[in-house]
Amino acid sequence: MVTFGYSFLPTDTTVTHKTVFGEIIDLKLPDGTSVVLNGNSEISYDKTSPRNINLSGEAYFKVKSIPSTKAKFWVNTKDLKVEVFGTQFHVSTRDNKTGVLLDEGSIELLLDDGTTQKMIPGELVSYSKEDKEITHDKVTQDLSYSLWREGTYIFNNTSVYEVMKNVEQAYGMKTEFIDEELKDQKLTGGIPNQNLKICLSAIEKSTGTRIVVKDKRLLIFKN
Repeated sequence: MVTFGYSFLPTDTTVTHKTVFGEIIDLKLPDGTSVVLNGNSEISYDKTSPRNINLSGEAYFKVKSIPSTKAKFWVNTKDLKVEVFGTQFHVSTRDNKTGVLLDEGSIELLLDDGTTQKMIPGELVSYSKEDKEITHDKVTQDLSYSLWREGTYIFNNTSVYEVMKNVEQAYGMKTEFIDEELKDQKLTGGIPNQNLKICLSAIEKSTGTRIVVKDKRLLIFKN
C-alpha cells in the first residue's frame, strides 16, 4: 500500500504558499525548482524535505535536476504521488481527481490503489481514488482537453461549459448560460488567465458570445 504525504499536521517547519481566487504566483523552491501556482491553489512542504511537495489545486512545475545525487522530486495529491527525476509537468486536483500532463522528461505516478503508471512526454493521465478510474491519453489535435500552463489556459475541442468550469475554479465565480445551447459550443486555442477581464474577453472573441459579470456570476449570452 502506498503511503501519501498529502495530509499531515502543520509544524513550525512547514512552508505553505497559497493563492486566492484570481491570483497567480511564481515560486522558486529551495532546490531551484520553479513553480507557477494557479488561483485558489496551495502547495506546502517541510523545510527539511523541500523536494517533497503537497498540492491542492493547480500548478506547473519545472523541476531542477540534481545529477550529482540523482535526487528525486515528489508531488503529493489526494489521489496519487508524482515521482520526478527532473522535468516539466502540470498537475491539477480539480473536479475530484488528479490530472497530470508531462511536457518533458520522465515521471512515474504512484496511485492510491498501490499501482504505478509511467509517463512519457505528451501524455495526459487522470485518476480519482474515489471511483478508481484512470484515463491515459496521448495529447493530439483530436483529443478534447483543458490544460493550464504558466498563466494560460489551453483548450482543444473543449465545450464552453468545460471552459467556464476552469474559470469558475480559478476565480471563485458561478456561470449561468442564458442561452443553453452555448454550453456545447467548442473552443480551441490559448486563453490568458492572469486577469479575469482579459480572460473573459478572449473567450468572448473565440466563441462569439457575450459574458456579463454580475454579483460573482458570469452570465453568458449569444452575441
